[in-house]
Amino acid sequence: MKLSVSPALSKRSLKSHSWLGLLVSVLMFLVCFSGTVAVFSQEIQRWEQPFVYESLDYQASTIQTAYETLLNEHPEQLSDHIIIRLPTPDLPRTSITTDHQSWFINEDGSLGAIKSQPFTDFIATLHEALHLPETYGLVLVSLMGALLSALIISGVMAHRRIFKDAFSFRGKSNPQAREIDLHNRLSVWGLPFHLMIALTGAYFGLASYLTGFYSDALYDSDPMALFADLYGDIPQLTDQPLVLDIPRAMEQLKEVSPGTQPVFITVEEVGTESQYMLIGSQHMDKLIYSEQYRFDASGNYMNKVGYADGEPGQGAVFSVYRLHFGHFGSEFVKVLYGLLGLALTVICVSGINLWLQKRGKRDALNNLWLGIVWGSPAALAAAGVAQIGLQVSATPVFWLGILAAMAYAQWRNAHAQVRSQLIGLTILALVSLVLVHLFRFGASALEPISILVNSCLLGVALLLIWYWQKTGATDA
Repeated sequence: MKLSVSPALSKRSLKSHSWLGLLVSVLMFLVCFSGTVAVFSQEIQRWEQPFVYESLDYQASTIQTAYETLLNEHPEQLSDHIIIRLPTPDLPRTSITTDHQSWFINEDGSLGAIKSQPFTDFIATLHEALHLPETYGLVLVSLMGALLSALIISGVMAHRRIFKDAFSFRGKSNPQAREIDLHNRLSVWGLPFHLMIALTGAYFGLASYLTGFYSDALYDSDPMALFADLYGDIPQLTDQPLVLDIPRAMEQLKEVSPGTQPVFITVEEVGTESQYMLIGSQHMDKLIYSEQYRFDASGNYMNKVGYADGEPGQGAVFSVYRLHFGHFGSEFVKVLYGLLGLALTVICVSGINLWLQKRGKRDALNNLWLGIVWGSPAALAAAGVAQIGLQVSATPVFWLGILAAMAYAQWRNAHAQVRSQLIGLTILALVSLVLVHLFRFGASALEPISILVNSCLLGVALLLIWYWQKTGATDA
């Protein structure tokens, strides 16, 4: 079966596809690679602080106790907002956060350990903004999403036998033919996922610019009117009690929206007579992150924003996060997202490999690309060792590690040997990361989540050992 694309259009599309791929090669690889890891951010967060109390069972009175403890014992930490994160199956921890500090909540409602997840934050900011200032980094990464969409479309247009070749793979053929088939097969098999990731990724950073466009075009240049349609009007309240009644609000939520999963409580206008509560509750049959139910300070239900059953645009906007990161459904969904994200990373690498092979020569570009591709996983694991084991910031370790890998690859100028050495370094760093985690946290490292994450790290190391032995000294 052929797509109805002329040979001339296919040729032009292939050329555009190649140039676009070269333009974004390094940044696209880093975004896809970090995004694959970021899918498991909740598990990494729990692994990073394995000693924290976890349970899905909690009482509203316990939340009230933690909230009042914060008011009484840490008034200097208060801000306009207080966010209480309620336990859910994928993150069974309760925490309370102001703009200045965050604490986990113990079983009795007392404030527990200070929330600290620098390695998780390092991974998140790498994927979201490449560790650049947020204003620029978020837009740049979103631009990668837009360009990825263009790459996908041009790739489909360039491949005239996309369905006929969907299951052909010349595994025993020459390296370039294998690379072509790997690139094309993974691209075809994951096409809907890749396009979804590209479009949702483009949305995050470009949303602020779209807001300005829509407010000018549809709301007479009044962004507040647009925000009111998206997020609901801000309640105008007076003479509210200065201490909230959280248990009453949660009891009323059960009556208003039975069968939903409360995820968070946000206190707005903290400490003023106009303060109120938002309770975000997930509708398990919808992709939206949550519906927001509003209560006054006395816990009386006022209204909801309407993400679950309002305008389609509202539901679409508030489904983007869960759809992009795979935080919905069972754990199988996360695993599937991880595998598809890895496939997208391999597609990025194989596309540049093909361009380098077709040049018919080897130079610094080959060496530097090798250092980036195989230096990144080694640098990420080393950054984890530095952060978890030594409490040294992961960010400089990661970037210096990649630069060192690039410099070493150029200095040695021996592709197969350097690749083999970088794979070996990654294996060593992964095993070291597990060991330093065990050493630092002791008995807490034997909690189920720690065993799971450490087992996965060792599993990746074993897969790399298998790949290392299989490829030997050959180019790959």
